[in-house]
Amino acid sequence: MVSTDSPTLVQQIAANVLSVAAADIPSAVVEHTKALILDAIGCALAAGEEPAFARAARVFAQLGGSPDCTVIGSSLRVNLPQAVLLNGILIRSLDLNDAYIGPGQMGHPSDNIAVALSVGEKFRASGLSVIASVALGYEIYCRMQDIIPKRATWDHTTASALAAPLIAGRLMGLNAEQLAHSAALSATHGNTLAVVRTGQLANSKASANAMVASQAVLCALFAAEGMTGALGVIEHPRGLSTGMLAGAQLDLLTQPIGERYRILTSAIKAYPCIGTAQTMVAGILQARAGIIDSACEVERVEVTMADIPIVRAQAADQQRRYPESRESADHSFYYLAAAALADGEISEAQFAPGRWLQPEMRAAMARVSVRTDASLTKYTPGSYPAAVKLILHSGESREVEVAFPKGHPNNPMSPAEVEAKFRACARGRMAPARQDIVIGKARQLEKLASVADLMQMLAAGEAGSSQT
Repeated sequence: MVSTDSPTLVQQIAANVLSVAAADIPSAVVEHTKALILDAIGCALAAGEEPAFARAARVFAQLGGSPDCTVIGSSLRVNLPQAVLLNGILIRSLDLNDAYIGPGQMGHPSDNIAVALSVGEKFRASGLSVIASVALGYEIYCRMQDIIPKRATWDHTTASALAAPLIAGRLMGLNAEQLAHSAALSATHGNTLAVVRTGQLANSKASANAMVASQAVLCALFAAEGMTGALGVIEHPRGLSTGMLAGAQLDLLTQPIGERYRILTSAIKAYPCIGTAQTMVAGILQARAGIIDSACEVERVEVTMADIPIVRAQAADQQRRYPESRESADHSFYYLAAAALADGEISEAQFAPGRWLQPEMRAAMARVSVRTDASLTKYTPGSYPAAVKLILHSGESREVEVAFPKGHPNNPMSPAEVEAKFRACARGRMAPARQDIVIGKARQLEKLASVADLMQMLAAGEAGSSQT
């Protein structure tokens, strides 16, 4: 039962999330949310061959379960929590999905689009309801990123333990009491340690948020059946207020929703790599224009980045100097700089198995230096600016500074560019005609009576294969 005392923070948050009618979501928010949903689907399609997804899918195939939900790009159908986990892994695997940059933390709120799509499919939610749940879920997730004082013990995916059950519960039609308990249950059990994103990264990085989100959906299902949670999970002395949110401005979480929507400041990534390196990659690609053989023409690469805690920590992480795994490679400033210089692109191709172990790539990484400079902090918070200098054997040097990469709110992708990214991700995984249908449904998502109409187009096999 709900306490008769003053409502707790999680009760206030749940009430706020339910107070916003889907029809009242501003049109600009609707349009950007649809773009993020299409982008997340593209990221998932591109990751269909990734090991983390394949391993998790094999486990669920052994376990069985009711075939209620679509797995994007796959003929597999699984139950709801399994679908959230598998689709979440797919969206996250290539590090190509969106990035929200808070004052001290960066996170990827589109990880939780898997919740909205799978819960929406299971409960036959309308497209507009899905859009609203995503926008409101982003708001809570991003507020969490805004108030986290510093990067410490807890990974940013811990924020999804609060946001994901709100997305799920709203789509399930939970009342305010049930929604508060679903969030309390999830936030109590969904904490993720920051070691998941430290040093040589493990294959499980892609499942970090997906595990939190899958459990969050279970918590929403439990709450629908009357299970209760610790409603003081945020402010209690044994709650988040002395853990991840120690020292945080907690009242920001309960402010009314609608004055501004943080989803509008979530960037769509141009490159499949860590968000802090997007500007660096863009700078190197600009600076290398006209270079034919970088190994022969470029003596060294000097990268300068903003002097802020998150960048300093990543630059100082010596285990990323020479990555040993794909997950470490797409988080390594040194590998990303070397690969962008050598190939003139950063795409899936640069993460072919073992590319980062090749002697020529190790030699290229050795020619890269990374430092921080306080002069670039004028563009922060909100971006991770970088300056790149190529020193050529000829004596020439080339310098490029990038404050806001393509896809950043200050340098946004056009609708055509978002669609082009989706088609690049879907190429070879979905026939062009099927891509057209998916793009059309995403464009008109607010008009769909059920998001299941979109989800059925995302399955592989007779309906959705590249042969269709």
